[in-house]
Amino acid sequence: MKTPIIVLTGFLGSGKTTLMQYLLDQFPDKKVAVLVNDFGEVPVDAALLSGHGIPDDMLYEVNGGSIFCACLKDNFVLGLKALAECRPDLILVEASGMADPSGISPMIRNAGLGDACELMCTLCVFDAIKSLKLARNLATIERQVSNAHYILLNKTDIAEKDEVDAATAYIREKNNRAIICPTSHCRFNVELLKKEMENPFAMMPSLNTSDNRPDAFTVESVNGPVDAFLEALKHEEDLLRVKGCLTENGRHYYISDTGADIEKREEKENFTPVVIITMQDKGETVRHRLKEAGFLDA
Repeated sequence: MKTPIIVLTGFLGSGKTTLMQYLLDQFPDKKVAVLVNDFGEVPVDAALLSGHGIPDDMLYEVNGGSIFCACLKDNFVLGLKALAECRPDLILVEASGMADPSGISPMIRNAGLGDACELMCTLCVFDAIKSLKLARNLATIERQVSNAHYILLNKTDIAEKDEVDAATAYIREKNNRAIICPTSHCRFNVELLKKEMENPFAMMPSLNTSDNRPDAFTVESVNGPVDAFLEALKHEEDLLRVKGCLTENGRHYYISDTGADIEKREEKENFTPVVIITMQDKGETVRHRLKEAGFLDA
């Protein structure tokens, strides 16, 4: 029997890791393997998921870009092979926020995994607040929507009605076959995943190339209060994503942008540095401004 694969897509900060954590809780009787693809060099999402009791041999990390990009697809295939050998009941793949998932099915077949695994469905998380704004300049978002079987229109609890209506209209324009689920914190009826998938979506040339990669850099510590640093980040128009931990006066905080704001919550430990992702060719400019403001060392 082939192992089903569920792929989670969605732009940076839309809620994929929240969805992954939710799904792991929904399959308590299943042996679930996880492949995590972080855009940055630091595996932030893997660190977040490791607390869910996933054995080391059932959690595979691929960092530094999109698993569907030519530069990393071999790592993706190796990861799937390693996980398939553990004979899981289900494989969950969390793609990076910049991933174009349009070529995953032929990639599985061409790697000789067609007898062991099969794509069950693709879930796309669409941020009701910021995904539509970013879609005007980032073709990856359109491709994620176009190739999804289910689309979770997330953060509807904090979005304005006109934002939700506009996002829904955009999704329907790009994909009139997908099931749209308005969600808060990516909560939805998981029984939907058992529904038989319709005909495969048409494959398109992939957008996973080095030409559309955003910039990313890591921050391990900042000078001054964390709140002041977050306030400075809120004014960076080229910021796409911020996620990770900072320590202030012995207290550890996990920070993550929600689309409407940058949240901060206290943690028991500083388990991963902060990864800051910006529009392409803007990373050094953002880093320079943070240095000039005194938050980062020169």
